[in-house]
Amino acid sequence: MIKKITFLTLILSSLLFGVESLTHYDQALKLFKDKNYKEAYKIFYLLSKNDLGNQNLNFYLGRCAYEEGEYDIAISYYERILFMQPTNLKTKIEIAQSNLMLKNYTQARKFFNEVLGNINTPFDIKEEIKAKLLYIEKTVQKHFFSGALVFDVSYDSNVNNSASSSEYSIFVPQLGTDLTLENSVKDESDYIYDAVAVLNHVYKYTNNISINSNFLLYSLDYDTKKDSNIDVISFTTTPKFYTALNTFSSGIGIDYIRFNDNDYLKNYNLILTHSHIFSPITLNELSFKTTKKDYDQKADKTKDSHLFELMNTLKHKTEHYGLFTLKTLLNKEISKKTTRTDVDKKSYEINLENSFPLPNKYNLTTSLGTKKVFYKDTDVLFLTKREDTINTVSLGISKPLRKNLLFALKGTIQKNISNQAPFDYKKHIIKSSLIYTF
Repeated sequence: MIKKITFLTLILSSLLFGVESLTHYDQALKLFKDKNYKEAYKIFYLLSKNDLGNQNLNFYLGRCAYEEGEYDIAISYYERILFMQPTNLKTKIEIAQSNLMLKNYTQARKFFNEVLGNINTPFDIKEEIKAKLLYIEKTVQKHFFSGALVFDVSYDSNVNNSASSSEYSIFVPQLGTDLTLENSVKDESDYIYDAVAVLNHVYKYTNNISINSNFLLYSLDYDTKKDSNIDVISFTTTPKFYTALNTFSSGIGIDYIRFNDNDYLKNYNLILTHSHIFSPITLNELSFKTTKKDYDQKADKTKDSHLFELMNTLKHKTEHYGLFTLKTLLNKEISKKTTRTDVDKKSYEINLENSFPLPNKYNLTTSLGTKKVFYKDTDVLFLTKREDTINTVSLGISKPLRKNLLFALKGTIQKNISNQAPFDYKKHIIKSSLIYTF
């Protein structure tokens, strides 16, 4: 009798344990689906103590550990499965992904390639793996090259930036009356052709440090106003330091400028930059730039100066209204010599731009900007300190023609309001651009 009771008790205990285990498993599975990985892991772990070889439990333990950022622990559970099932493709993908998160790129590449080479791997999975392998290749790669070629054709309604009136008056204290002067600069239009070639090189020293170098060639040619043609060669090298949300950089560079086929100006630049990611949709960049301007021709040496520039750029991407960019700029120029009154100045500028995607891959760009310029010295003719306000509005549209080829068309209206008549003007510019990136 006692033996029968004991036997029945054992059977009942086994049944109850089975029901309880099943209940715990369902509870853990629900927690996992609800993304409560920490609590799900605890229950899966208790269940696995009595069933170490249960591949299903090992998989969920690995997934929970992965989602909690415990990639080493996740790999240990996946390896239990792979020990019993060496050809399990799903587990190999999980091991590869966990190694990728640990930046164990050699191991990650090994397992991704094994899955990629298997004939049973679905096509869409193979495409995802190819993308991850490309990411690994770019990550471990030390040298990166990129660049762009830009060709522009523009129409400028007032290339001389001259006042509309043909004459203006100034007050001469010595005479006690106004003096009428002729405006010798004509208000004329012209077509402008320019080309830009940019080559960028990035040397990735570590995951957090890189050296970025930029080489630029620029040429601007007027259709009729040939004496204003410009050619520029520019080089900048910039070490950068990266953290999760911040980028710090310090760059040095030189600009070599030719004007009317003659050596004209050399700029020596120092640029300090800090960018911060506030969120996936908001980025801010603050930069300080100082430039030493050295003119080549003796007649221009009185324009030699030091330029200081502080710029802040805030970008915010919205769901329904596109990308907004707010740029503010403070600028101060100090002459090395004091013989001119048109060099020492300071300026304040603000510009708001919106980039809005349209159907059929078109993109609409609108921009509003204003700039105020204050000159330090009193002009000897006007006996006033020159002040300019430059208001600009532009509208542009672009469309990719091919993968690396973009066409853009932009119209700009600019009005310069000055307290000195010769510098009071307005103009409009229409520019078409063809941009090729590589």
